[in-house]
Amino acid sequence: LKGSRYKRTASVKERMKKTPVFKDLDWIANGRKLTFPTEEDVESMLKRLDNDAAFLSYNKLIDYSLLVGVHEIGNSPIKSRQDDICKEKMSVVRSVSKSEVRYFGIVDILTPYVLQKKAETLFAGTLMCRPDISCQPPNKYHQRFVEFCKSDVLACDAEP
Repeated sequence: LKGSRYKRTASVKERMKKTPVFKDLDWIANGRKLTFPTEEDVESMLKRLDNDAAFLSYNKLIDYSLLVGVHEIGNSPIKSRQDDICKEKMSVVRSVSKSEVRYFGIVDILTPYVLQKKAETLFAGTLMCRPDISCQPPNKYHQRFVEFCKSDVLACDAEP
């Protein structure tokens, strides 16, 4: 997930795979969210993502994504699998619901925003009137990424 909405859907060929890789518009259409028990947890996670993206922006890097891996639990209750879920080999960030465990983090090729990428932004974005293409200057890429995470990715699942 990059936060871009321009042509960000998985191809028909990709969708036919056993474990397809979906994109931003697919995520929105599926109505999925990374849920946390409290608003404070959501804000804490958003701050962590914002800090990481700010670091990448400061270093003039773009093309990173929020990779989300979804493990569907199925019909077995999550409580019966809690021990398995908590025994991770690495320190990972996850979001747990009644039917899924979602692992996520910032990944991808960290592309420097140099002359070639500046030209891509100018020609594909500005001159072709496509302001939401994936390639953006680092500060705009950062802002778009964090706003997308805030509006379309993170949510609180606290019961009223």
